[in-house]
Amino acid sequence: MPNITKTLKTKRVNIGLEDETKFAMIGGYCDEDTINKIIDLLHEYQELFPNKFSDMKGIIGDLGVMKIPLKPNMKLVKQRSYRMNPKYKEKVKE
Repeated sequence: MPNITKTLKTKRVNIGLEDETKFAMIGGYCDEDTINKIIDLLHEYQELFPNKFSDMKGIIGDLGVMKIPLKPNMKLVKQRSYRMNPKYKEKVKE
C-alpha cells in the first residue's frame, strides 16, 4: 500500500517552445523512461493545455468567470438545488 503521507515529488517541465515557454507540473514518481514519454506527449499536445483562463474556451477574463451559452427560445429547466453544508451556505449566498 502506498504511503499517502509522503510528499509527492513533482517535476516542472516546459511543454512549450523555447521562445514561448509553457510549464506543466508532472508527478516524479515514475521511472525516468515513463516521465520522458509523458513529457513528449505533453509537448506534442501542448495546445490542449492553456496557460491562462483567457485561453480556455468558455471562460472570460483574468478572473476565470464562466460563460454558459444558452440556446435561444428554449424552455429553462428548474431543478431543486443541491443540499449544502450550513457552514458554507451563507458564503454561497453572498
